[in-house]
Amino acid sequence: MAVQFDVFPDANNFQSTADPIIFQVSENVVDTYFKYRFILQVLDENSNEVARLKTHMLSASNQVAVFDVSRIVDDYLGTIAFNTNDTDASLVTLGRTGHTPVNIIGLSPSAGPHVAKRFQFRLGYEDAVSAAEPPTEYLNQVSAKYVRCFRNEFTNQGENYGDRGKEFQVAQDTSNFMSSAPDLGTTSAFGSAFGTVREHRIGTDQAAVITWSNDQGTGQYIQIRGFEADGTTIATAYIDSTTAGGTAAILSDYQRVYQMGIGPLNLEEHASATSNTNLTTLITDADLAYYEIYASASTSVSDAFQDSVVHRFTIDEGCSKYPRVQLMFLNRHGGWDFFNFDQKSENSLNKIERTTYNRPRGNWDDVTTSVDWTYYGWERGVSVTSVKAERQVRISSDYVDEGYKSHLRDIATSPEVFIVDGDNLIPVLVTDSEYLFKTSANDKLISYSFTLLRSNRPRLK
Repeated sequence: MAVQFDVFPDANNFQSTADPIIFQVSENVVDTYFKYRFILQVLDENSNEVARLKTHMLSASNQVAVFDVSRIVDDYLGTIAFNTNDTDASLVTLGRTGHTPVNIIGLSPSAGPHVAKRFQFRLGYEDAVSAAEPPTEYLNQVSAKYVRCFRNEFTNQGENYGDRGKEFQVAQDTSNFMSSAPDLGTTSAFGSAFGTVREHRIGTDQAAVITWSNDQGTGQYIQIRGFEADGTTIATAYIDSTTAGGTAAILSDYQRVYQMGIGPLNLEEHASATSNTNLTTLITDADLAYYEIYASASTSVSDAFQDSVVHRFTIDEGCSKYPRVQLMFLNRHGGWDFFNFDQKSENSLNKIERTTYNRPRGNWDDVTTSVDWTYYGWERGVSVTSVKAERQVRISSDYVDEGYKSHLRDIATSPEVFIVDGDNLIPVLVTDSEYLFKTSANDKLISYSFTLLRSNRPRLK
């Protein structure tokens, strides 16, 4: 008997659990078998078995089988919403004063959860000497296969099944951060050779985070350049990921994905802590209109070393009479994105529930030979013992470009959304059951609204 892997995923490229992760196996010795089943063991990076899958040959004449492990490995992936350099603080404090500011990059906790994991797959089989005997397992019969897995939505637009590649492992100019920020067709201020930018809008007093991976990548440095409104360069700086919380050698699951503080607050306070004068100059300049970032294989600015698309952060202080609401949300690629809602917001308490009981009025327990029964006008009959309610807020965006429709759709479908309140994250649920992709042809001026439910009820009584 000789089992073998026939088809298996690439060992280096991230594989999305939203798509089938397929192992096709076969037995190449044709024979009569009793109770034969292929065995695929799924193990973590420490060789701990997390699952043991068994399946039959398709037929006696077609000694092959197919395993899809996507749902199994997905159970072992998670998200990080806290600063792993200061686990009492939220993710938006990365690089901030008082939260180990020299480390603007956060990894995953060593014990998990992990945003991406490398799994080991071992192939074996079981069979019996006769139909009357129980089968015996023969494990790990061929060289193991390894697969890096993460959560990335796959919206099938008619594509055939295939390896989707390493888009989010920064290694070339088409690689990307784990962000769904839109490409509105604006050429990078670094130069036309750098391509078009992905757009973000943020205030100078705000923090934000961007998610990325250098696993099997070469983008060790994050290049940052600030610009005035007319495109004049203010200054250029870089952050070396290996000295800012990342690592030069990615050997374990907790190192595979980086969360990096990228908002003006994160960059300014990190620059101060690390004496990065160029970064301080560009991020504190009064004429800063926007700054652009990309992953690079070098400290030098050149498209020859460009290892990701360029992301632009446009300074937008908001000019609305309404208080700004900043959301942090898990996007379709498994990373965090941020968006500001500057128009009308309405807070409300809904589904108010009261638990009551009817208390007979009177001093029933106090009557004596010298105290007569009576009652007072202020005594309650029906009394409230507890009150429960749900707190909701309805938020609205400013007018936005049509190109934001897919980006903001991620808020509507995100399993994890937070309101950013200073250094704190308030967990909320998006309750809207419909999302309309608005177009300028249909809607002229485009704005989006969402209803958010606080995931923790207020304690009212």
